[in-house]
Amino acid sequence: MFPLNPSTVFQLVLIGVALSAALAVQCGWRWRITLVFIMVALPAAFLWSEAPTGQYAGLAYLIVLGGAAIALVVGVIFGRALRIATIGTMFTFAVIFFVAASAAGLQLYRQHVPESCSGSPIHVRIAGKNLRIPPEMRPRLKNGDDIGHFGSVDRKSDFAWFCRISENGTRPIDMDTVGLTPASSHSAMTATCSGDEPPNWCSIYSPEPYRFIGNILIAPEAEPGFHLPYWKEGGSLKKDRQGDLNFGSVCLLSDADSLTQCWAWQPFGEGSRLTISTNNLDRTFDGMPIEQAREMIRQARKVALSIIDQ
Repeated sequence: MFPLNPSTVFQLVLIGVALSAALAVQCGWRWRITLVFIMVALPAAFLWSEAPTGQYAGLAYLIVLGGAAIALVVGVIFGRALRIATIGTMFTFAVIFFVAASAAGLQLYRQHVPESCSGSPIHVRIAGKNLRIPPEMRPRLKNGDDIGHFGSVDRKSDFAWFCRISENGTRPIDMDTVGLTPASSHSAMTATCSGDEPPNWCSIYSPEPYRFIGNILIAPEAEPGFHLPYWKEGGSLKKDRQGDLNFGSVCLLSDADSLTQCWAWQPFGEGSRLTISTNNLDRTFDGMPIEQAREMIRQARKVALSIIDQ
């Protein structure tokens, strides 16, 4: 059950804010001041412990503060409704605590990863093929409107979701899209392979050149996985094309203001396509010859497919 992942902690913070707001409606001013302090302290402590960073930090602050404001309003409305109902003070408190405890229990259940499932490969069936994806690869899985994003190795709500629908990893789950982001996940993979008991896939894995790849996408053929105008003739971009839209690649050539960027694709299974691209934020590709970038893609693709397609 523990440690709690940040999304679960955030949900518990919102439940705490709503609980405090509902109780504040029932209590006198003496207790109300303490409860208001709790309502402010909970989201502030969460932001202090999980301080947002990066270009989306402002959005993260807005989500936390906006969520706390909504939880406050919900708690006040719920508490006010119970007060109007005049069902007795003790029974009112019991109802408030029961609802809060039930909501908290649901959040804890959603992030619980059974020991029998923790660390197991994510067994996916896509395009008629069975894949076993180590959770360290942090895949983004999609099937219609169902999306699972494995941002951490384990004990995450999405991994618990996988365990439930896959019967603790014993049954493959059907997906139509699998996305990997090597540039952001290679550190977790390298750390796992440096442990005392590395999993079997570590004998295949090499961080070079895997870590220089931005995305690996397995998706239906209708989704190209790259910007189609890059492939078409014309335009002001300098580019180099090979093959066709079934099996090919395209590279944008490096100049004074950009990096060499390449996308390569090939058929995958029944009716799907695998697309792999370089990391367009990595200065390694500044001035890199296109054949060198294509070779990095080929090697990284071989590593990824060797790990997941077993």
